[in-house]
Amino acid sequence: MSESCLLLPPTMNQSTVWCWSNLPNELLDLISQNLTNYVDYVRLRAVCPTWRSNLPKKPNHLVTQLPWLLLPHYDNNTICETHCSFFNLADNKTYRLELPEVLGDGMICWGSPHGWLVIMKQEGPLLSLLNPLTREEIQLPSLFFFPETSLREDLAGVVIPWDSIGYLGKSKIVKALLFGNPCESDYVVIVIMTGGPCSLAFFQVGAVAWTLFMDTYKMCFLDVVFFKGQFYAVDYAAHVYICHLGASPTVVKVADPAETYVDAEPETKYLVESVNELLLVYRYEVHNWATISDSTYYFTVHKLQLSESRWSLVDDLKEQVLFLGRNCSFSLSAGSYPCCRGNSVYYTDEHRDPIDIPSLFKVSCNCLRGYDLGVFSLYDGDVERPPSYPLPSPCSIKCIVPPPVWVTLAP
Repeated sequence: MSESCLLLPPTMNQSTVWCWSNLPNELLDLISQNLTNYVDYVRLRAVCPTWRSNLPKKPNHLVTQLPWLLLPHYDNNTICETHCSFFNLADNKTYRLELPEVLGDGMICWGSPHGWLVIMKQEGPLLSLLNPLTREEIQLPSLFFFPETSLREDLAGVVIPWDSIGYLGKSKIVKALLFGNPCESDYVVIVIMTGGPCSLAFFQVGAVAWTLFMDTYKMCFLDVVFFKGQFYAVDYAAHVYICHLGASPTVVKVADPAETYVDAEPETKYLVESVNELLLVYRYEVHNWATISDSTYYFTVHKLQLSESRWSLVDDLKEQVLFLGRNCSFSLSAGSYPCCRGNSVYYTDEHRDPIDIPSLFKVSCNCLRGYDLGVFSLYDGDVERPPSYPLPSPCSIKCIVPPPVWVTLAP
């Protein structure tokens, strides 16, 4: 039979075969409306071709889904070269997907809550957007080329090689952030760089090249967030700036650092939009010299009083959950997800040395990368590393490449 069918138990000495494709559309819609997990919805559409055509590819009724944890797939502590693992917080299960695009030496990726990854091949550097479900890829212009409008007046509007100017070739991309779903709306990609003529650059859909924030020379940024129609950035010293995009983009400082925790200095800072508030999050880590790795032990959260340009300490996020790491920082309400803990921070390893990742495979050492991830509770200050995360044994694999990232899946 061409359609999936169900053989019902014999009744009155005869068997009845019911084809799933004959199910009334009203009943099919009712079933789909009662699903809350995107995985279950995908399974429902896969029952038969008729259901797949009658149900929309993207379910409109589902609330924003919990992010999945993307990391390499391991078989007997050996890295798979073609597949990645996706840990689903909603059902505490791990799924394997073919995704060779993010694997291999020199590949780096960053997550987002918009259904797409930002991936980069260090040679180039070449950046693209990748949907891990459909494997659709959008190639972005090379970061080796910019419209040269700031360094020389006589070259205005001319595209020249980045490495033809010595110090431009020294730039290193440390974070790439996607704002917006490329399938649904306009989107912006912002990269944070070090070592070059600027610390920020952006690409907007429809443009032919990247645009540099030339006034960020010698600045060191850690995170960028979109909040109430504006982009905000935080630097290493925890100063916060508004980023004005345009032909000649600029940054303007709007807030000084928040107070630190006791006498410790936070290693990493994040900006997060949560319930129409702008939050500054400090991440405190202790360094292990034996493994040359960091271990997170505390977070503090601060809310910006924008009218007064000052911060107030937040000791209770209520039902809100923050997702931090190598991704666009974002928050969700745990009220819709019984499996998720409110008033918590879900974090992943920052993996701060992407350029050195390939060499870690070749050098026999005790360095560990990628294992600093877990859940921090603002209620009692405890850090838990969930045992269900599908991590390899540190004894067998020292460096998790690509490092774990949060990504919300969407067709």
